[in-house]
Amino acid sequence: MVDHSQLVRDAWQGLYPEEAMPYDAELNYTGRFAGLNANIRLYNHTLSVGMSKNWRRIDKEIQKGLIQELIVKLRKDRIKTTSMDLYRIFLKHAHLGVEKTKSDPILEACFNRVNDEYFGATMERPNLVWSDGVNRLGFYDYGRDQIALSQILLKDDRLLDYVMYHEMLHKKHKFSSGAGRTVHHSKEFRQDEAKFKDAALLEHELTRLVQRRRFWSF
Repeated sequence: MVDHSQLVRDAWQGLYPEEAMPYDAELNYTGRFAGLNANIRLYNHTLSVGMSKNWRRIDKEIQKGLIQELIVKLRKDRIKTTSMDLYRIFLKHAHLGVEKTKSDPILEACFNRVNDEYFGATMERPNLVWSDGVNRLGFYDYGRDQIALSQILLKDDRLLDYVMYHEMLHKKHKFSSGAGRTVHHSKEFRQDEAKFKDAALLEHELTRLVQRRRFWSF
């Protein structure tokens, strides 16, 4: 088995050049993660990083930036490196190389409605899938260029369109990053979000829908 742990040690050294790494290092590429997902955990004196197998073919310096992002979040530090900047730039453009193979007629019709009305039909269609969640009604995955919407929205086109709009704004605005902090809902994002017709009312209706679903799930 190939030992990839040196990449974790290099990432640590890039963050803390004056501090010897106090843990053992471990890096595993795994099929348990979809897209470009990854995680980090500290256990038994080992700093363990798990990354999607898709990362194998990506430049090591970008991988190092991802690992540094994970370490900074774990330690709650506010540090910024060139490798982290490279990772963030890569992630913002990852959608350009993603195949668009997943769709659904209801979601595609919803996407087209929102795209026509609020984006001048200029937004490229991402992968579109349903999810089973109640707590998370929608999610945009940068690495997979994928919008997932909860099936509890199926019976109300207004709510479905509103949540689709929210996730399309994530695709449009991406995110901004500072030293140890990533902002997904910027001022510009919130300003655009408020442009959706009856946005405040729909936010209230979404809250009620989630509360009802949680009640009936017990």
